[in-house]
Amino acid sequence: MDNKKMREYKHEELVELVKDFSEQEIIDFSSSRGGYPVLLRMLLNPEICHIPILQDGAAIIIRNYNGDILLQERTDRNLWGLPGGCQELGEDFRVTAIREAKEETNLELESQQIELIDILSGESRRNSYPSGDIVYNNTALYLADVNITDLSQLKGDSETKRLAFFSIDNLPSNLMDKDLIEAYKRYISRKR
Repeated sequence: MDNKKMREYKHEELVELVKDFSEQEIIDFSSSRGGYPVLLRMLLNPEICHIPILQDGAAIIIRNYNGDILLQERTDRNLWGLPGGCQELGEDFRVTAIREAKEETNLELESQQIELIDILSGESRRNSYPSGDIVYNNTALYLADVNITDLSQLKGDSETKRLAFFSIDNLPSNLMDKDLIEAYKRYISRKR
């Protein structure tokens, strides 16, 4: 089998490829090529790709010793957001948050290092992709405190233009995930 990413297939080609896959083959194929939610959206007939779907995932607030949070400038939109992404089939949300942190920042986190802040869903989690796909995300938001002094140890993936820490009071104006940031602000105000 080839090593193309999901978005490199034409719709008909992808349908033909996966139509006889077992559940395990779907899991293996999707996890190595961009994720199950991407596969699901790609398998929709292009004429109905605008039909909204539910998409589950996790995001993570990575906070340094100064209390600044790590944001990722995304290559697909030129917007800043939190590290995070879609849940794979059978994956625990904590594992999703840890995996996405590793993929998008190169940080190795352990399950005991992260704390659930909130689970967000609804209209504020509506997202439309440059491809025209529309999703409503159900997002588990986590927090991890890290001891980073050298930003060179951070390394993003192909979705990452750059990574930087920001004070919660001085965030970029071109910010996505505003509802997640607001949930974090509510969380820290309760902790004071």
